[in-house]
Amino acid sequence: MSDAALTDDGLLGTDAGPAGPPPAATAEPSWPLSVKLTVVVAALTCIGLVMVASAAGSSDVAAATAKRLILTTLAVGAFVVGANVPYSWWRRHNLAWLALAVVGLLAVLIPHVGAQINGARRWINPGLPVGLQPSEFAKLALCIWVAAYCERNATRMRSAVHGFLIPLGVVGVVCLLILAEPDFGTAALTGAVGLAVLLVFGTRMLYVGLAGMACLPALQKLIIGVPYRLQRVLAFIHPWRDPQGTGYQLIQSKIAIGSGGALGRGLGAGVQKAGFLPGADNDFIFSVIGEELGLLGALAIIILFVALVWMALKVVTRARDAFGFGLALGLSWLLGMQAAAHMAVVTGSIPTKGLSLPFISAGGSSLLASMFAAGVLVNIARAEESPGRVRQVPWEQDVPAYERAARWIALNLGLAGIALAGSLFRRKGSRK
Repeated sequence: MSDAALTDDGLLGTDAGPAGPPPAATAEPSWPLSVKLTVVVAALTCIGLVMVASAAGSSDVAAATAKRLILTTLAVGAFVVGANVPYSWWRRHNLAWLALAVVGLLAVLIPHVGAQINGARRWINPGLPVGLQPSEFAKLALCIWVAAYCERNATRMRSAVHGFLIPLGVVGVVCLLILAEPDFGTAALTGAVGLAVLLVFGTRMLYVGLAGMACLPALQKLIIGVPYRLQRVLAFIHPWRDPQGTGYQLIQSKIAIGSGGALGRGLGAGVQKAGFLPGADNDFIFSVIGEELGLLGALAIIILFVALVWMALKVVTRARDAFGFGLALGLSWLLGMQAAAHMAVVTGSIPTKGLSLPFISAGGSSLLASMFAAGVLVNIARAEESPGRVRQVPWEQDVPAYERAARWIALNLGLAGIALAGSLFRRKGSRK
């Protein structure tokens, strides 16, 4: 009996050999990384819409909500652009974006162009209800340029000139322009992100250390030599020494967070935002979250940002090329470090700086820049998820004509200058 056999109980059964293991259960398909990242960004943006309206108080809630809805609509548009324009396009035009950023940073320093608020020129007022803050977009432009530069010079990043002096000079110019507004916090954040990406791509730590030691006297002058910055440092060390002056904002922030307890006073029921805590809807909005939503609400925000940075770093590790790797690295650190610095300021862990909380604070330029950065991260993730979706082009074949022309002009001007200097030197020598 070849095809069947009697079983032990006398029934006829198929002679199919020993039974194998049961088939494995089909795993539920997980969401792509790009979708998860989008969900987290949407959650933070919605929380920002609610908290900005709440921080405005009962008298201004309608106007604040309407303004925030308009900004959120524009920010969603920026996210869509970042998520759908191939990230290689930003590499192709990296010099143009950097030049526009520098022009914007110079424009805010021009009287009647840059709006001066609280002694600082950080905004351009185009006649709209909201102003533009060029430093927020300069951070993005610098991330794009640094990533493109590191890709082009990947084999020369260990050298002193191409791996340190040239990129550090560009990063330094951008940071100095931001510092001239003045905006020490944004300048420090921008410089730290740019330097971190350079280190990952191979810049020698020795050069960075020597440059850091050389800059210590200037850093000391920037902090101790400027009275209001020195007062912020002293207020950070001992805020109760001047509770009605330099230590007032930090004290009110701690009162807001401490009075929230575990569950908070309730959404909209905060007290400190009602004229006690300056910058409640922007630079200190995390204090309002702590007061109204309590420890649990604050932890939920922290978890969302940790998830955002964790997924962004996954995008970094899965990037298909060096530019995508560097750009995702810079943008993920930019969002993560800014959020961490904001929370550290409002809890008194570092001296007070004017840094907004990405996606949540009331600043319109900050929201637009953060949403665009998140959109670019989604675009890089989607390129890995669908390899055929984006055509990979080596950077040597992706240099625009205007950049080639600018390089040719710069090279010839440089050669002409060298020739002129040599001619003048020889003429001077012949006279002697």
